[in-house]
Amino acid sequence: MKAMISPFRAEGSLPAQPSKSAAHRLLICAALADRETEIGLSAWNADMEATAACLTALGAGFEKAGESVRVRPIREKAAGLPLLDCGESGSTLRFLLPVAAALSGAAFEGRGRLPERPLSDLTEQLAAHGVSVSGDRLPLTVSGGLSGGRYSLPGNVSSQYFTGLMLAAPLAGEMTVGIRGRLESAAYIAMTREAMAAFRVETAMTDGEITVPGGQRYRSPGRLAAEGDWSGAAFPLALGALSGPVTVRGLRMDSAQGDRRIVPLLERMGAKVSAQGGSVTVLRADRLSALTEDVSGIPDMVPVLAALLMHAEGTSVLSGAGRLRLKESDRLESVCAMVNALGGRAETENDSLIIRGRGSCPGGRVNGFGDHRIVMAAAVGASRCLGPSEIGDAEAVRKSYPSFWDDLKALGGGIDVVGIRE
Repeated sequence: MKAMISPFRAEGSLPAQPSKSAAHRLLICAALADRETEIGLSAWNADMEATAACLTALGAGFEKAGESVRVRPIREKAAGLPLLDCGESGSTLRFLLPVAAALSGAAFEGRGRLPERPLSDLTEQLAAHGVSVSGDRLPLTVSGGLSGGRYSLPGNVSSQYFTGLMLAAPLAGEMTVGIRGRLESAAYIAMTREAMAAFRVETAMTDGEITVPGGQRYRSPGRLAAEGDWSGAAFPLALGALSGPVTVRGLRMDSAQGDRRIVPLLERMGAKVSAQGGSVTVLRADRLSALTEDVSGIPDMVPVLAALLMHAEGTSVLSGAGRLRLKESDRLESVCAMVNALGGRAETENDSLIIRGRGSCPGGRVNGFGDHRIVMAAAVGASRCLGPSEIGDAEAVRKSYPSFWDDLKALGGGIDVVGIRE
């Protein structure tokens, strides 16, 4: 699929998508709980479907009804090694590796770049605690049972490794995960702790370690809902900064999601932002200012920030972006290619992205690299260009934001998505 985009002014109001980060965690906790749980989930995406499918293979059950899903927990360990297809979801894979090891074991597979993404920091810790692991890249199998005890991970690896171990801890016994160096994605750990607390599992965290005390089990709260997604909301909010006003409803200002930082970043760039009753409104910036920011804690924000900064005045530097090289694409390079394809000026330097704002860009033809965040960011950047643009791999939005194109049209976007593959 490709999206043909004419320059447009975005204006209107949208509901937030449910947070897939929250949904992954809640679905897993519910599948491990003592009784059924109803989760408010107004929309699904490919990554959420992957987690639900893997949990089904492990013995859980899911019944969708309107804007909620009823989760039947795993009652018996699956016979043999069930096959868990993670699709392209890194969260599904990294969260469920320790969980499956603590249950009956499983075989894992995936698609896209997921088999290329390394797992050694996590698999080495599993192997040191009673798990037989067939390798450190997909496809692989885990078996043999996971024990509690002391684990250790570097703080600059994916926070998903920490989350996977934490989610498995109530099945394995008391667990302490030592943090070597600075923890780069503390917000995601906070989300995990929040989800586990909703299911009455206590955790503790200091600067140097995370502890899940033993003797606990997941206890269902009966009903709860996945909160609104700041990662997805960043794209329409960024459109508000370019033309606006745009409002996104259903966002928690006190959310643990690190991507909530999009609000102060938009304000620093010159946009006017207001929040009231769970709705966030962004008004057009009179002049977009350049930005220098360490993005190590919010790597998912880099594509949409770049889409804004290419239209800003001055040179912007987004540093600490090295982990973007291990996403659905080499996202550091693909963001750079996106900006340049639309007529902006960007380059990479080690783990930094440097964007030299041009104020106005002509538009162009963008390779989506099969990466949902590149495709969505390109649409944001193209909205302000002087001429039409074409974005490839438009179907990639299904991974995290399936209604993205419809939402942009609702905001006034001149968009034609063609070449739909069934």
